[in-house]
Amino acid sequence: MPLEDEAGAGQPQRANAAYSISEDEISLRDLWEIIAKRKWLVLLSTVVCLGLAVAYVNLATTVYESRAMVQIGKVAGQPVDNGPQLASRLMNQYTPVNTEQAKKQMPKLYAVTPDKADGSILTLEAQGRSPQEAQQYLQGVIQRLLAEDQQRYQQIVGARQAQLAQLQAQYQGMRNSLDTKSGKGQVGSTSALLLLEQFRRTDALTSVQASIAKMENALTPNNTSPTAQTLSPRYDPIPIAPKRGLILVLAGLGGLMLGVFLALLQNAFRKQPA
Repeated sequence: MPLEDEAGAGQPQRANAAYSISEDEISLRDLWEIIAKRKWLVLLSTVVCLGLAVAYVNLATTVYESRAMVQIGKVAGQPVDNGPQLASRLMNQYTPVNTEQAKKQMPKLYAVTPDKADGSILTLEAQGRSPQEAQQYLQGVIQRLLAEDQQRYQQIVGARQAQLAQLQAQYQGMRNSLDTKSGKGQVGSTSALLLLEQFRRTDALTSVQASIAKMENALTPNNTSPTAQTLSPRYDPIPIAPKRGLILVLAGLGGLMLGVFLALLQNAFRKQPA
């Protein structure tokens, strides 16, 4: 009998627990009714958030971007400058040391990115308050870059051309000396020594000639060319910031969610016993 009493007592407890759980749960229909009763609160929250978003979009600085590409020059197949190092140097050159000034700077050089496949190709991005400002600023940066790299390129090419001229003069002198020696009529043991010397001079002459050919090939347009602009700064009339459409959509969704939260909060407070 005590076992039966305990079992009988347990059933009402489980029923009461199930009833209390069902009371705490809110169905979708109940949720919709709560929101429908307070639809003006939800609507007001959405309108306020959208209004704030519109004010921000209208007050925020509109930013436009211009992009261009540059191919670093090369001499004898080797770049005259290291791509990543040049990118870092450009950013340091055109970015103020003061962080606050750097944030407020406009127009500005926003990024210089070496190509992943070919580090000698740089993509430059500039930002401005108008498409014209961004484009003109980037064009000025590229013109200064081309002028600086042109000087470096001319120095390296000039040194190579001087070496080539020296080799050509050396080749011509060796050629004249060989012709003079071979023109002398000597016989006997002296002729054998002369022949040996002639072979040695011929080998040296061939070596110098090969060096000249190699250096001339290195200075051909395929292997030697100055830094050049491969993509001119573009004029893009579409701003990159602020993202008006995205901001308004997020503001609308945020206002709607805030309104639903406020409606549920208000309903919870009203259900509390006095």
